[in-house]
Amino acid sequence: MEIANTILIITGFIVLLFGIGAFFNPSFVRWINAPGGPRLKAIIAIVVGIIFIIVSQIFRFPN
Repeated sequence: MEIANTILIITGFIVLLFGIGAFFNPSFVRWINAPGGPRLKAIIAIVVGIIFIIVSQIFRFPN
């Protein structure tokens, strides 16, 4: 696995966990720069994290 794929996986998990944490702790929502209410921002963060993880598994980026 290339370093770019590893970075995408780590970033995806961080964003995913941040989105899940925003559901339980509303103070995290201030850090998410997206339009909408707190729940929509948390859902957007979760979806973006999942997309990063999927992209890192499907595509192989050369160094």
